[in-house]
Amino acid sequence: MIPNQDILSVPVTCLPFEEQIMLIVRWAKIRDSKVVCLANIHMIMEAYRNYSFKKVLHQANLVTADGKPLVWMLRRLGILHQNQVAGVDVFLNLCDLAENTGIPIYFIGSTEDILKKIKQKLDQDYPILKVAGMKSIPLMSIDETRHGQDKELIEEINESGAGIIFVCLKSPKQEIWMSQYRGRIKGVLIEVGAVFSMYAGITPIPPYLIQHSGWKWLSRLLQELSRLWHRYISTISPFMYLVILQLLILYQEKFSKVSLQLKERNVELDMETLDFAPEKLGEILVRQNVITRKELTEAISQKRLEPSLKIGEILVRSNLISLSQLKFYLKNQNIKLGQLLLERKIIKQNSLNDALYLQNNTNNKLGEILVHQELITEDKLKEFLIEQYIRHKGLFLIDKTSNNNLDFALEFV
Repeated sequence: MIPNQDILSVPVTCLPFEEQIMLIVRWAKIRDSKVVCLANIHMIMEAYRNYSFKKVLHQANLVTADGKPLVWMLRRLGILHQNQVAGVDVFLNLCDLAENTGIPIYFIGSTEDILKKIKQKLDQDYPILKVAGMKSIPLMSIDETRHGQDKELIEEINESGAGIIFVCLKSPKQEIWMSQYRGRIKGVLIEVGAVFSMYAGITPIPPYLIQHSGWKWLSRLLQELSRLWHRYISTISPFMYLVILQLLILYQEKFSKVSLQLKERNVELDMETLDFAPEKLGEILVRQNVITRKELTEAISQKRLEPSLKIGEILVRSNLISLSQLKFYLKNQNIKLGQLLLERKIIKQNSLNDALYLQNNTNNKLGEILVHQELITEDKLKEFLIEQYIRHKGLFLIDKTSNNNLDFALEFV
């Protein structure tokens, strides 16, 4: 289950940037048909005013917090660890990982001139990246986008072997277009909007501090004043009013829904029966669909021939996973409770250090100490112990009904 939090009735994904990137790469490796929308204030307000567009976002697999105001809103709603999932960062990270793992990429939309400049820059920045194809499709109305399908394009993309398809048709057309082709195109459809013109050098990329300080909108407004001034006036003020209203209602009802909880599930388990020992890395990667069982078997055979090599090292050398993927899954394989609580901003480093000191001088467990010190509730502790277990076993963000024949030791009813 992918955690999310409603902002004006739009489910925004609540996962750190790195986890969302790794999830996309995992889908892309097996060419799973998914839709990823990079949400900003304009998109949220468009969905608020247009029910059919809201349905499009509800059907997306990820609706990321591209705009910094959405990150601030999520944090006010209790998702304290959420960071920005900005379009440029998504694009560059996926190009890098696709190059390292051999995932072909396809580009849809924009103009032939911009696509040509993107290809030239990709050849310099990512010389071994597999560009499966580039296609500038004709301008369409929203109605044409909603009802039209290009069977030849579907066949072309599917035959290209692309695992990631970047889409640039401007909002809301690009989101509607992706919803029409979901399930038909084999790969992860990701709308990146202005990123095409930015990467091509047509539109300047805002400095990092501008992008991540919440002032990216002002930078874009100054660049495209004639086109964007009306949009910003009609979206920013209403958005501010509506989200403040949403927060007031939540506070009045004393209701704070943190999306990392196992929502709408009753968990039946005996914590003492759970084996928190980390699963083997290879098994985790197979469960996560990062590598196949056959690829793992071949890596194990190579390790027998070269015992000094580790499985992860073999997989990286074989270009089956990237070094950043390896570090990500190793971190989750061995994550400790204290580290998890720090990442989720539940406790601070000083409090953890004090609790660890007491743990070393008593027979009490870390969780018991934190509960006794009222730094965390028993229910929250149980929730994070479950998450720690899930990450140790390589079960995070996968469907328990998958045919991996896993013994979950958790029964969800």
